[in-house]
Amino acid sequence: MDVGQVLTVSRRERKKQETKRNIIKIAMYLFRKQGFDSTTMEQIAQEVDIAKGTLYNYFPVKESIICEYWQDGVKEIKLQLLELIQLLPDTRSRLQKTFTKSATELFRTRQDIYKIYLSHWLRNLNNLSSENNMKSGFEDIFTMIIKLGHQKGDMRKDINIDLLVRQLEVAFLTACVMWLADPKLYPLEENLERAVSLFVDGAGTGSRRTRSKSEAKGTRKNKDQGTLL
Repeated sequence: MDVGQVLTVSRRERKKQETKRNIIKIAMYLFRKQGFDSTTMEQIAQEVDIAKGTLYNYFPVKESIICEYWQDGVKEIKLQLLELIQLLPDTRSRLQKTFTKSATELFRTRQDIYKIYLSHWLRNLNNLSSENNMKSGFEDIFTMIIKLGHQKGDMRKDINIDLLVRQLEVAFLTACVMWLADPKLYPLEENLERAVSLFVDGAGTGSRRTRSKSEAKGTRKNKDQGTLL
């Protein structure tokens, strides 16, 4: 590929990204103005001034636009989170900071819009691997937290990292769904802390060591009792 072809591809990609950003911008304006349910894909295409088929090439459903908007929101806080978690001492504190800061920042001004994302995410929970724009955007952050946990020794190494990342994604987003559904029953900070505890105490090596010590004590006790008998 010569320089001219590279420049052509680059311009084409730039144009695609500009169109994508414009679709998101106008769609979000329409969602806020007249409601998500009242806005149609045809109307979005008309306002963006593109063919309906072109719009569907970018986003197959309205919810996909919301998903892309969610990912953009995560990108805004990702760098700060990646810096913060490296300053914290262990996996529990890193997860607690990530969960709490992310939920606070994301839902502070965009709660109604992100409720739609979470509803769509829940409905497609078993199909996340097949649709890129269904990703939460937290994959890099959770991966770093797990790898830092491996280095410190407070996270098990015998579980696939991708599986742990998926479990963290489910734990965080499910906690947010519960809070949004009933804030009084599921206070945000308390619910996020519970989600962190469930993950760490189930996957952290510390809990395994505690169980091993208890089991060892139990074994020694049984042996002693056997001797007495």
